[in-house]
Amino acid sequence: MTLSRRDFLKIGGASCIVAGTGAALAGCAPAGGADGPLAETGDAALVGYEPVNFREEVDVLIIGSGYAGLAAAMAPALAGKSIAIIEKQGQIGGDSATSCCFMFANGTELQQAAGNPVTIDEYWEASAERLSAGWDEYPWFGDWVKGKTYANTRFVDSAINDFGAKFQEPCTEAELPRLYGSVILPADGIGSGGPNILQPIAAKLKELGVDIRCGLRATALIEDGEGAVVGCRFENPLSGKLVDIKARATVLATGGFADNGEMVAEHLPEWANRAQLVHGCIGEGHRMAEAAGARMFGMDSSLERCNLMGDIPNCTTWGYWTPVVLVLPNGKRFIEEAQSHDAAQAALDAGYTQWWSIFDDRAFKARAIAHSVEGNIKSRQDVYVKADTLDDLAAGMDVPADTLKATFARYDELVAAGEDADFGKEAWLDSLQPPYHALKLNVCRYKTSGGVMVGPNNQVLDGEDNEIPGLYAAGAVALQSFASISACMATGYYVGETLAAL
Repeated sequence: MTLSRRDFLKIGGASCIVAGTGAALAGCAPAGGADGPLAETGDAALVGYEPVNFREEVDVLIIGSGYAGLAAAMAPALAGKSIAIIEKQGQIGGDSATSCCFMFANGTELQQAAGNPVTIDEYWEASAERLSAGWDEYPWFGDWVKGKTYANTRFVDSAINDFGAKFQEPCTEAELPRLYGSVILPADGIGSGGPNILQPIAAKLKELGVDIRCGLRATALIEDGEGAVVGCRFENPLSGKLVDIKARATVLATGGFADNGEMVAEHLPEWANRAQLVHGCIGEGHRMAEAAGARMFGMDSSLERCNLMGDIPNCTTWGYWTPVVLVLPNGKRFIEEAQSHDAAQAALDAGYTQWWSIFDDRAFKARAIAHSVEGNIKSRQDVYVKADTLDDLAAGMDVPADTLKATFARYDELVAAGEDADFGKEAWLDSLQPPYHALKLNVCRYKTSGGVMVGPNNQVLDGEDNEIPGLYAAGAVALQSFASISACMATGYYVGETLAAL
């Protein structure tokens, strides 16, 4: 018997959608193995698979507890909806737990109080054409992206006012020469989203009655007899126990697929042999949605939003706030440093899988990154070097001293000239002063973009661009988030606003 991509097990008016061959015959979880008993349905069954048995029911079922999942619960929880958030890992946060939390927002109360006069209306008016471009085949898209844009602002305001999240006072232009007007950070700066945003929101959600459960893996969506998604099947991987939860609305907030070797080999084969930074982003939401009939978009690197990263992701952002020089293991500079996403690919293009980030004491004094700098140095002593001279720095880094000194001499020339003729660096084009500090980063897989597309009501679209009843998506599993942390929050909150009104 050959199963099609969208085969499912019919069970007394409900269907357990099998998420593709291979991944997912485990999706309905064997009861006794392939030779186990036949599940009786009065119609047809798959050998060894247990029938759907709803023992729980909620208004909103959210699969994944990262920023998108928690954001999706906020408005419905305040509206009194019954909600379950199910997380496969042993703690909340998912991929978001390792995020730099470099966030963008406009018109928030936080920014207004700090003296930024731009309102969300003014931002939208100036940005609407740019943000809506490229989606002409969807006449509703402009309204949808406007809703998401405003939802991002409302998320920040609600996170602070209703859920106790803590944010840092926005950076000034002197602190952040680029992007300063729109960047916001958690209270302790880069990399501190867990204790300052994730945990307070989760704690308040629990106080509001939201059931947050960890250690259950989503294996299959469940349909009713008319094709609407009415819940999901979960499995406890330790005990094998199954849990079928019924819901009026099921939200996929499952993240990307960078930790799924099979999917990476299929969609991003050039990444197949790279190390993986974030574990648990296995693409189960993508697989389940596809099995439910969703059309998948932008799963490969042609989307230009998928990116490799260094294995100390916080470190890749420091060049926005302090002078940094990036060099390859040969001691040569190779890229403009005031960016966070491009160094890994640039290192590979130059023939290397590692690079060094070199900075000085100013990094410990920049409030946006000081906590991150100190924490990463303490936890990564095996790849950390401190030196008072370039000769000693080169020795500690095991790079050619003459090359490193020539690199710094050239960089100082560019600083003196006031123009980076080599790589176009503008922000923080300053010479480093001893003592020097260096951290070694390795190229790794980090985040993927692409997945399902949601329609005007935030429901997942099928292959004919019709909304799949009962199925919603937010965050990195949804194409329109592009796996950006801010967009994950925004799409999650926007979905939640939709569900709060149901």
